[in-house]
Amino acid sequence: MAKNENKRVYELIIALKPLLPDDVRKEIHKEFVDWVESMDGEVLDVDVWGKRYLAYDIDGQSEAYYIIYNYEIAPEHIAEIRRKIQLKQEILRHMIVEVEYPEEIGTRIKKKVIKI
Repeated sequence: MAKNENKRVYELIIALKPLLPDDVRKEIHKEFVDWVESMDGEVLDVDVWGKRYLAYDIDGQSEAYYIIYNYEIAPEHIAEIRRKIQLKQEILRHMIVEVEYPEEIGTRIKKKVIKI
């Protein structure tokens, strides 16, 4: 996909409930990719951190399963993506930020390769 001037690169970090079965995590991943592609966007990179301890309990959970997405999309679609994420009960927390240096995506060393 050619870089479009009205699109921007964003990073989404989601913290999923830690005891979700693999098939549910894969379905959430597939849903997000489908959302982005349906809005004429592109997922550039996915970094799976896996299960990590939280600094404090969230909804009674002391751990979360982290997935980080880098994707390119038009800014007007961010509110819709945020709304869809908030409706997913499996997601404990999320954060969407605009990437300051998109040329560095995928160049960082990943600690481990885990299939979603």
